[in-house]
Amino acid sequence: MATQQRWTEEDVLRAIARGEIEVRRSARRKKTISVSKEVDTYVLSTPVRYSVEHNIRSLTDLFNRLAARDHSSAADLVSLADEMSQRYFDGRLRPQSIRWVTNQNISRWASTTTSSGDIRVSHRLQTVPRWVLETVIVHELAHLQIGPHSRAFHELADRHPKQADAKLYLEGFSAGEQFSRGGGR
Repeated sequence: MATQQRWTEEDVLRAIARGEIEVRRSARRKKTISVSKEVDTYVLSTPVRYSVEHNIRSLTDLFNRLAARDHSSAADLVSLADEMSQRYFDGRLRPQSIRWVTNQNISRWASTTTSSGDIRVSHRLQTVPRWVLETVIVHELAHLQIGPHSRAFHELADRHPKQADAKLYLEGFSAGEQFSRGGGR
């Protein structure tokens, strides 16, 4: 779905009908619901007996909270890369392209092809706080100048003041993903 400012109950129902919100029902899920984003589709995970229509008001509130922190459009990603380049590299390091992808290895958040200047960012980062995404982009922008993870590279990549905090956040985020895939039981 295109970036949306404010959801209405009708918007939510229409998005479900169009397949922009996929409702995944699970017999294992008993009480809770969750919403995640997979590239251009929202996934609403619910218990089997959950009534979307009966709970439309709370669902609309949930989608509005998600939209308030959404930075997941392709244009948002390009804009953020430009902003990070200006802020930390005086505008010198600019990718030829930067885009969301679904084919990143599970242990990789993003990758850069230094020779072409292309940056690919895992769709798994579409829901992280903005400051975390900023640090990943700064890291990838640094690869445009220095390929390998050398001392000089880290001096460049660590210009974002929350780089160390983001590393901890992503370690926890990764552990949570692993647990939800059944790897942490």
